[in-house]
Amino acid sequence: PYEEGDIVTCGDPNANPPVPASVLVRLDAKDLETRLASAKAGRAAQVASTEVDKARIAGQKASLTGLAASLKQAERDLERQKGLLESKDIAQAAFDQTQATYDELKSQYEASKYSLQSAELNLVVLQHNLEVADAGIAQANDALSHMTISSPIDGVITRLDAEVGEMVIMGTMNNPGTVIMIVGDLSQMLLVAQVDEADVGKIEVGQKATIKVQAFPDKEFEGLIDTIALTHRISATGTKYFRTEILLQGDVEKLYSGLTAHVDIETIKHENMLNLPSQAVLGAAIDDLPLDIRDNSPEVDTDKTYVAVVYRYIDGKAVVTPVKTGQSNLTHTIIESGITEEDKIVVGPYKVLESIKHDQIIQDEREAQAKRKDVKAATKEENANDANDSSRN
Repeated sequence: PYEEGDIVTCGDPNANPPVPASVLVRLDAKDLETRLASAKAGRAAQVASTEVDKARIAGQKASLTGLAASLKQAERDLERQKGLLESKDIAQAAFDQTQATYDELKSQYEASKYSLQSAELNLVVLQHNLEVADAGIAQANDALSHMTISSPIDGVITRLDAEVGEMVIMGTMNNPGTVIMIVGDLSQMLLVAQVDEADVGKIEVGQKATIKVQAFPDKEFEGLIDTIALTHRISATGTKYFRTEILLQGDVEKLYSGLTAHVDIETIKHENMLNLPSQAVLGAAIDDLPLDIRDNSPEVDTDKTYVAVVYRYIDGKAVVTPVKTGQSNLTHTIIESGITEEDKIVVGPYKVLESIKHDQIIQDEREAQAKRKDVKAATKEENANDANDSSRN
């Protein structure tokens, strides 16, 4: 018997020497072997019955040939008797006797002919019964072949649910059978993702995906969308989703079957675009903007009530700047116009962004930290010089 983690193979008949497939399970087949023996014995009985009927038909054909000859002779006798009766050479009683003999032989001939036809039709029935017996033997052989289960793929036993001697149940149409073991091909890993119905229209087969597995937080895996379900399913929370299979690329030997992961699918790729953290992009009422900015900024549409803005850091102040935004995700937003790469943008903290005003004096944390370091260095140097002067005195 195999254990979890053992490597199995589907075999290679073309190898030299041929490699047999790994036999995973052998089930107790006594009942099926008995059924096969019974089917073979039933077929043998059908063959014997067919041979008996063939011999019977041969005898009936020979008997029918003899009756045909006797009937022919009786017909000739009847013709002669008819002539003799017309010439008054025989009595009517003698003619009637000959007529009766002819009629009896004719009836026997007709009965034998129909009996032969019935026997021949019965032989056809026996031939069909023989085909039924052959089908029963084939069915029994097929059922017996399922008692030995070989590995269908080259892979690893990832799960073992039953041991030697335990009872297992064969599955039916409405009842699943016992899971004995699971064999997986760990050289190729397939991730099953649940894509919300609102996003399924954005994805297509072949798109790139980035996978983050909770068990390996410091590593990202790459993959490609392999299939997208055509019908939705219902999640445990009652929402609709579409099952999407993603084939992982590269080295996946560290991954285990059944892990939970988060997937980012690349639906559209933007290049040479400004990208800001989404929290830095705010919505401001157009009427609250300074008049010069409201009138001179092409990003401000006076027909609307609100406009997207960011705060630039200029000469120690926060300057409100309308921008035109593009697509965004959970963390970042594309800026199509309104700022340049050289602009310094206030990106947080978020509490400051909620209450910040135009021309409000603010401080760059990096600049403040650099100034503090410079002050500490100057103070340390001054203290060192004072210590040197004291030592000289």
